[in-house]
Amino acid sequence: MGIKHKQILDGTARWYVVTTQNVEEYGVNFHKFKGGSEYVIGFHVEKCIFEEDAYGEGEHSYYEAPSLTEASVAALVMKHVNRYNGLDGSFDYITQIDVIDSPFNTPDHPTWSGDAETLIEELDAIHDSKVANGELDAPFMEEIYSEAV
Repeated sequence: MGIKHKQILDGTARWYVVTTQNVEEYGVNFHKFKGGSEYVIGFHVEKCIFEEDAYGEGEHSYYEAPSLTEASVAALVMKHVNRYNGLDGSFDYITQIDVIDSPFNTPDHPTWSGDAETLIEELDAIHDSKVANGELDAPFMEEIYSEAV
């Protein structure tokens, strides 16, 4: 779905800016920290009434309900940023998540920018490609998961 122009104009558009850092493992208890990635993921908020007439007749208090939670975006970014390494030898971890309310305050050159639906589509395509190339043995993985439960 993505951010719509109307949501930018009415002030309900938001962006998560997720910063990661890369760590490489060079043996037991020896790690090297390197640069990471920046992800910019758009979402919108719905302005909801928290308490009617909180500040007098017709003056309500409001809260914003996000269309995408911080926990969901963190899980998607971790899955995407570590999509090729399997968390073995070198991996990225999240160091910071900020919510930005203006498109002008997002990073100029993020590693990845888009919405959650596009990120999920990329992850699904990568997964399907790995299964097709034999990198992931789907029946074997299902067997492991069924034994663990």
